[in-house]
Amino acid sequence: MSKRIVIAGFSGIGKTTLASKYKNGIDLDAAEFVYDDSNMLHIPFEKRKGEERKTNPFWPQNYINAIKKAQKKYDIILVWDREDIIKEYINNEIDFILCYPSKDSLKNYIKRYRARGNSEKYIKWKLAQYDDKMKYFKSLNAQKIVLTDNQTIEDYLKQKNIKLIENKL
Repeated sequence: MSKRIVIAGFSGIGKTTLASKYKNGIDLDAAEFVYDDSNMLHIPFEKRKGEERKTNPFWPQNYINAIKKAQKKYDIILVWDREDIIKEYINNEIDFILCYPSKDSLKNYIKRYRARGNSEKYIKWKLAQYDDKMKYFKSLNAQKIVLTDNQTIEDYLKQKNIKLIENKL
């Protein structure tokens, strides 16, 4: 791939799955950078989402630094789509593409969230923020990928003939 791409993706689009299957992609789940989970390590990672956690004192610069480092090694860098961190991408001149589901396909995301172990509290919170998030996304001058039906980011990239290099077992 000639150009490295940063994709700021909505929760559940398949960022982690893509990064686990292809060696030229990485999922930088911001929760690993924004929170100090040292007192929650006994709780599975996906179950921590939506729970009260302490903020990491190095946030958000630790995340921006990780993205810049990943851009030197990976073709596809999958990152968080939260408004405050998107502003940091802009301030730090990190070009990004927004990726999110169409409103009609949200029903599929409830199933995805449950399958990966997210709490009902997290699921309700994610769905409740959708309309406001879409309003913000539409205000941005950024390329947008809108996934439909049960489409994932992997499906989209394959459809666009973006080279994905499979991990060898």
